[in-house]
Amino acid sequence: MTDLVTDAAAGVRGRRDGAGAVEARSTGSTLGPEFSTGSGPWLHTEDGTAWFDGTSGSGAATLGHQHPEVTAAAVAQLGRLTHTGCKVGSDARTRMVERIGALSPYREPAVLPTATGAEAVESALKIARAATGHQAVVAFRHGYHGKTAGALALTWRPEFKTYSAPQPDHVVTAELPDPRVGDQADGVACFAAGLAAALDAADRRGGTAAVVLEPVQVTEGVLPVSSAILDEIARQTHSRGALLVLDEIYTGLGRAGRLFTAELMTRTPDLTLLGKTLGNGFPIAAVVGERAVLDALPPSVQTSTFSGHPVSCAAAAAVVDIVERQDVAGRARALGERLRADLTELAARHPWMHAVRTVGALAAFDCVPDGRFDPVLAKAVTGAALRERLLLFGGGPEGASVKIVPPALLEEADYRWLVERIATAVTQAEQADGSGRT
Repeated sequence: MTDLVTDAAAGVRGRRDGAGAVEARSTGSTLGPEFSTGSGPWLHTEDGTAWFDGTSGSGAATLGHQHPEVTAAAVAQLGRLTHTGCKVGSDARTRMVERIGALSPYREPAVLPTATGAEAVESALKIARAATGHQAVVAFRHGYHGKTAGALALTWRPEFKTYSAPQPDHVVTAELPDPRVGDQADGVACFAAGLAAALDAADRRGGTAAVVLEPVQVTEGVLPVSSAILDEIARQTHSRGALLVLDEIYTGLGRAGRLFTAELMTRTPDLTLLGKTLGNGFPIAAVVGERAVLDALPPSVQTSTFSGHPVSCAAAAAVVDIVERQDVAGRARALGERLRADLTELAARHPWMHAVRTVGALAAFDCVPDGRFDPVLAKAVTGAALRERLLLFGGGPEGASVKIVPPALLEEADYRWLVERIATAVTQAEQADGSGRT
């Protein structure tokens, strides 16, 4: 197996040789060894050692790695037609967009396929500007929408923007209530005033084309937005003649316990962005909405060589079939409820585990000893998990969150293994911290 370097504080490992010495460090993998095969929640090194992927491949492998039906669909497509380019159609692409449209909450749906989630965000912004004739966009603090220039303009974390193009002045950032502090429903009136001010600012910068948000801010620590807040955002957005764009790249198609967050809202978002789960590991994303809205964008304004790639489309159509047939959303909800109960029980023994939260197959807690967020302790937890062959991401606005994102389709033995290793990692991190503090 490739030699590894371990950072004792962070528990993060990087390669000293092989491909890791050649790939640029910005994209180079830093978590765990190199893997050769995968199955369900497990990744295997070349020597057969199994590691539990508690990141689900950055949230994409909701059905688990190498789901046999998805793999079979992709392999079959490889033997038929691999590539057409963006302006030449394929039956695989037609089937994929029809399946998504049929499952979506839209009456006369249209689907714009893209190769990545960031590309879907960029496409949605173009659609919103074409449909409204306006330019400005409202996004939210702690949001993550990608790292290409347009998507990055909406993304909160400033360090991601250091080397990008100068940020445009037509993006206004609004605040969301912190779900870790009190009940969001109690803060709707205060939030509404802040959102109105943000929309006023956007109107002064060329008119508001869109309000873009994630129903769960996963990258920044699994921060859910309540139904009451979602409805208030939709109400104010539509009152300004703008489009509501719901970025469900992480949450859509069952990962967060619903096929679409629109199920929880009194108003349907104008555009929904899908990705991650849609390909279950294959690179594909999509913008979904009413045809009248998407067709505001003229032909050829948004194309990409690999958008609607036949192999990814074949995989995605299989994913949609599985999501519907196996009630992946319901299974994710059940998994989240169980995980919340087990994490809450663990937190009772380790009171520095703060604000346990789950939304479907998304879970997180914060490391808050002595009443303060502790990024070092969070890194100790993910580092201890790594030593137990469990891959977990940290995160959160304060860097003190531990995120647990397993596949939604999880066998009982695998679930028990996961919970036991989390408990071990928490205990080891506390012991390494040495204070026993609460």
